Amino acid sequence: MSVQQIQDSYSNDLAIRLSGHLRILDLAGCQQVTVAVLFHSLLQYLKQNSNNDVTLYEKLEAEIYSIFVHGSVTHSPMNQEFFTMTSLKNVCEINFQGCWRLDQNRLVHWLHVACPNLKVLNISQCPQLNVDILPQILKGCKYVEVLNASLNILRTQVELSSDRISMHIFNQDSCKYEGYLCSLTNLSFEGRNHLKDSDLYLLTRYCLNLSTINFGGCSQLTDKGLSIFLSSIRNLTKLQVPYTAFGRLSVNAVLGFSCEQHSDELWSDKIQSDFYTRECALATLDLEGCLNIDRDSISQLIKEAPLLENLNLGFLSLDDSTLLCFSGTSLNNLNLQETQVTEYGIAHILKWNQHLNSLNIRGCKKITSALAFKISDTIRKQDALNIGMAETSTLKCLAAGWGFTDSTFMALKPSLRHLQSFSLGLGSRISECVLSNLHEILPQLEDLSLVFQAISGSCMLDLLKHGQALKRLELCHCFVELSHEIIHVMPTALTSLRLERGIEWMTDADIELLVSKHQTLTSLYLTGCKNLTPRSLETISKSWQAMTYLTLKECGTMTLNGGGCLFVCKALKHLTLQHSGAGLDKDFVKCALVELPVLQNLCLDICDSKNGGFNDIKAQERRSLQNLKFTRCTTLRNSFNGFARRHYKDSIVIEWHGNVTNSRVVKEGL
Repeated sequence: MSVQQIQDSYSNDLAIRLSGHLRILDLAGCQQVTVAVLFHSLLQYLKQNSNNDVTLYEKLEAEIYSIFVHGSVTHSPMNQEFFTMTSLKNVCEINFQGCWRLDQNRLVHWLHVACPNLKVLNISQCPQLNVDILPQILKGCKYVEVLNASLNILRTQVELSSDRISMHIFNQDSCKYEGYLCSLTNLSFEGRNHLKDSDLYLLTRYCLNLSTINFGGCSQLTDKGLSIFLSSIRNLTKLQVPYTAFGRLSVNAVLGFSCEQHSDELWSDKIQSDFYTRECALATLDLEGCLNIDRDSISQLIKEAPLLENLNLGFLSLDDSTLLCFSGTSLNNLNLQETQVTEYGIAHILKWNQHLNSLNIRGCKKITSALAFKISDTIRKQDALNIGMAETSTLKCLAAGWGFTDSTFMALKPSLRHLQSFSLGLGSRISECVLSNLHEILPQLEDLSLVFQAISGSCMLDLLKHGQALKRLELCHCFVELSHEIIHVMPTALTSLRLERGIEWMTDADIELLVSKHQTLTSLYLTGCKNLTPRSLETISKSWQAMTYLTLKECGTMTLNGGGCLFVCKALKHLTLQHSGAGLDKDFVKCALVELPVLQNLCLDICDSKNGGFNDIKAQERRSLQNLKFTRCTTLRNSFNGFARRHYKDSIVIEWHGNVTNSRVVKEGL
């Protein structure tokens, strides 16, 4: 009867085959899985493991059902035997990524009963699970080393909290566990921007041995709150805090310098006075978009961290003086996008870090063509020391923009033989001669992105004819007259295709040809295809049902008959439909949530609604959805030339934190 009642709660007999030999349980993306399924599976395991002892099995069944219904274990003499019989002692790793149907309280109890020796738990992309799950897990799974509770982070600048420590009332019952979890070393709450300073206080009580921390996108955390929390971490090696209020106080805390005392009652005196000077052993540092940090603090931090292997300083206010402070020689990945560095600072990094795997200098407007001479001089000196860049370089990813010319490319040529990803952005000037021979210079190239490049159609055809190993291709806002022939020569191994502008001639027949030649495509971005009709949308949905990313902007009348045909693409995670036909129903959002079980991000334009808008959804209806965006536009008229065009004005962004809905208006031009 208990088994039947648990089954009825899910109205299905779905079960997972469990065994005593199981070590890793990977259910990532299985949106059918509920806690009822997990308990049902555990009962099936017990039935096989009870050695035909009907009385024992009935007692275990009753106990399991009591936990499932009431969320607690009854106090009885058989509890010790119960946990011995039910636990999967060998399970050390569980992946519940994207399982949005799991109920938090019941999930915690299942973990306590079934997996007491758990070490790695992945509950990323599960927006229904909140921060309180951490102390709840600790009560029964005391050996957890890695907890990944991240969500998708929107890489855009957001308004940060003030310096005043932010507090909110959290579940005090979750704090009754005495002691701390000495085994937890890796913690990720990336994208959970409802995280408060009071939650950091909770972490300081239980997690003192952390070495890897990821708070990316947690905009509600203050610099003071972060600094007090970081001051209690002794063995920090990986710190990722992009788009947060990380600033001067947090830098002092990482380096162990003393800072001002805080009188907030939330923090104990012990934590406030626990600053001491210590050696910085950071291997990973991600500060992208941390506008609260000044240039001097960045310089001080990287100067004291010579062991850095991964460094992300994108979109920060820094220059060459900051890079010259860095004395490390072990960098593998470096991101300097949209900074004020010049060729002098880049040459300094290349000189001392010969095993660089990834370099991003897009948007660095102060880099000039002299970069080629600096690189050549660096390589020449290295060759003189018999540690030439040509022999030791492992560069696999390169993204460049301003100041990147043919001479720069040829200076780097000896180090590009292993390059797999190449991106050229605004400000770079590469000749057609170099692009035509790109397959010879970069034989392992798989990812090519060209943005705002002036290329002839014949050069583009030559590039694609010889680049059949390409898996990802981006042509965005390039000054090029592409012809229909480009579809015939595109690499057949493509998994991601992004075409923005320059393809106004594309028709329904071209889409059908594209579909017939590229069966493995999972990501598609099209912008400016004015001749496409609903026939193309039906072709895409029928032929690419494994599509995960789909973006259609200003694509004729593709959505004039609605977007219901896309609901057969059950793997869709990101969907964007803008200015492609006013045919979407008011209930399109609700229907998409029901039909697309793993949908995480949805972006629609108000202009595409045939009723002038879309119906609201409740927090309980969002399922796996994390971000919902509605763009609005206005009409710009020119009275002299007599024309009018639509122009993006702003966007309404809706986010959910548990059952709480937050919305904001973002002004932007797309």
